[in-house]
Amino acid sequence: MNFFRKNLIQQCVIEFFGTGLIIFFGTSCLAASKLTHVHFNPFEISCIWGLAVSMSIYFSASTSGAHLNPAITIFFWLSSKDFNKKKVLPYIISQIFGSFFFSMLTYFLYYHAFISFKNQNNIILGTQESLKLASIFCVYPNFNHSFIRNSTIEILTTALFMIILLQLNNKKNNKIFYYKSIAPFLIGVLIFMINISITPLNNISLNPARDLGPKIFLSLTGWGIFSFTGGNNSLYFLIPIIGPILGVNLGGWIHKILIDNYFFKK
Repeated sequence: MNFFRKNLIQQCVIEFFGTGLIIFFGTSCLAASKLTHVHFNPFEISCIWGLAVSMSIYFSASTSGAHLNPAITIFFWLSSKDFNKKKVLPYIISQIFGSFFFSMLTYFLYYHAFISFKNQNNIILGTQESLKLASIFCVYPNFNHSFIRNSTIEILTTALFMIILLQLNNKKNNKIFYYKSIAPFLIGVLIFMINISITPLNNISLNPARDLGPKIFLSLTGWGIFSFTGGNNSLYFLIPIIGPILGVNLGGWIHKILIDNYFFKK
């Protein structure tokens, strides 16, 4: 086994676990809040998601670069000469499979509570009522907004996220503010702020793997195609997948062209 292949396998394993840990802690707190007597408020849930992202970045940054997001991998594929293009597909597969596997882990850990809640509330999987359970794992709209409105919120929020994320990791900015050791924590704080301020308006994913992996898992455990549509417009499932890709690339190129190359150009 040559060095590149061995190194790539190691990086993919880290991307698998790193992405999966975000999903595991995030969905587990939602499952606990929904299915048990432990009830988290939106502030606490947002904190857990943010800390999960921070921990996963610390866990994976030194090995894989902590992409943990297919949209970020695609952006570096399109924008960076330093990123090996052969890593793109393996990284994305690892991220989606990580979110799938750790969604499954959450499901089985809370299986008895899940079945109890389903039976007590007479919920039939694959119906509108079952969204109460599916929303533990997946992103569905808070309100019956238009496809364009939901798409716009996802794209613009993810673009803002990417601009700030890149600036927090901008080594050219070290004369003013750059502490690599706390950047992952600050990215977690950023996730917390986005969740607490945008989620009441509309649920967002910021990460295609965060939504696609769990939806694939749910489709195999009784929800079928309903896990993707959520009983709404059949095209809705594209928003948490395509929206972050467009948003990350929009924000990434804005940062690269206007901020990195213009304001910090030496």
